[in-house]
Amino acid sequence: MQRQYTGTTTRAVVYANPTTTLPDNTLVYSFTENQNVLPAGNNASATFDVHTDYTYSVVQDPGVGTVPISQSVDTYENQLFAASSQMTTTVAQNTLVASNDETSNALGGGPYTETTTSSSTYPSARNSFSYPLQTGATMNVPQSSVQNITFTDVNASGAAPPNGSNLGYTRTRTENDDGSFSYQTAYVNGNSLDLTQNSDGSGNYTSTSATATTTTTLSLPAAANGVSTLPVTRSTVSAATGDTTTTSYTAADWYPTSGAPDSPLVLQAETVLGPASSLPAQCNGALLRPNIYEIDTTTTSQVTISPSYSVTTTRSFNADGVTVCSLSQATSYAYDLLTGALTSTTTTETAALLSAINY
Repeated sequence: MQRQYTGTTTRAVVYANPTTTLPDNTLVYSFTENQNVLPAGNNASATFDVHTDYTYSVVQDPGVGTVPISQSVDTYENQLFAASSQMTTTVAQNTLVASNDETSNALGGGPYTETTTSSSTYPSARNSFSYPLQTGATMNVPQSSVQNITFTDVNASGAAPPNGSNLGYTRTRTENDDGSFSYQTAYVNGNSLDLTQNSDGSGNYTSTSATATTTTTLSLPAAANGVSTLPVTRSTVSAATGDTTTTSYTAADWYPTSGAPDSPLVLQAETVLGPASSLPAQCNGALLRPNIYEIDTTTTSQVTISPSYSVTTTRSFNADGVTVCSLSQATSYAYDLLTGALTSTTTTETAALLSAINY
């Protein structure tokens, strides 16, 4: 099967305290998404490889942050049959993403291209709903994964940006269904970063450079006089002298449920609302198919040790396994670990329409 989608994305970033280097900004781009369902290779962990290529056209360049250039995704799936129903299950995914580093480009010497290569396997397979769809069906999608990432940010001659803020690295990340995770990062300059988030929201990270090793620990929320706060401790060991400096902080409790983290920290819930008698205006122009059902997805993600909270809602209009239109909105809030203060809000809206299909 071959499918093609066209769509648009708008990403708006608003800072609590914008500066000349971090101004409020908006990125708008259109995209074409080409999918090909292929036989997976002999060494793949599934029968099918859903290969997707994205091409982008920038409508509004923010001048800061990242702007997409291209992306390719290989999603490895099996098709399962039971009586008169069928479903797909996803077991792994590989991605290659290229983006323009606009922030570094402003410093000169660019353009600088960020390239991220990742391979992920899913210990808990990610199933689709069974088809034909049943109104009222619900499920929570497991989020466990084991991921290997390689990141670079260089210009055509292989030079990194002059500010040194974007360094190449390799990362190994393990995430569990309860939202706990850990990763280990090795930077090309010899620095390293190890980070762990526990299922109860506590966690720590250790950054190591040639001059010092710093460990930051986030403890469970503490209540006093009816106010909940987040205890944070930071210890730095000098590489030259071995001396240790420790500082304790009390951060404001920014958790959506005051005094307690979400449980699980990451949750993706899907519901089949039922047959769609009509489609939203944003779906105008989509190539329609018979038997369209609406599937709604809500994903909440709370990262406590690298503070952020995001909510993504998606309305997907599906015809017997083929999405004809998908509308999503994601809002992400970033916080300062040491104070708990909100630092930025990012809102992303995407509409994707089926434009061609070939069986």
